[in-house]
Amino acid sequence: MFVLNVSGIGCGSCVSKITKAVQSLDSAAAVSVDRAAGKVSVESIESPERVRAAVEALGFPSTVST
Repeated sequence: MFVLNVSGIGCGSCVSKITKAVQSLDSAAAVSVDRAAGKVSVESIESPERVRAAVEALGFPSTVST
């Protein structure tokens, strides 16, 4: 599991878009979004960098939490 720090998660639609983007890479991925904290927890076979890139492609600046 890894965590992304994501900016701009303002509404339920944003949560849905992020979740769908991650699951488009790995349909079995477990995604949990904490809008208030700007954190997206992901359990996936995909690399954190690939998932981060997919979230960024949606227009949400993000970094992999270390």
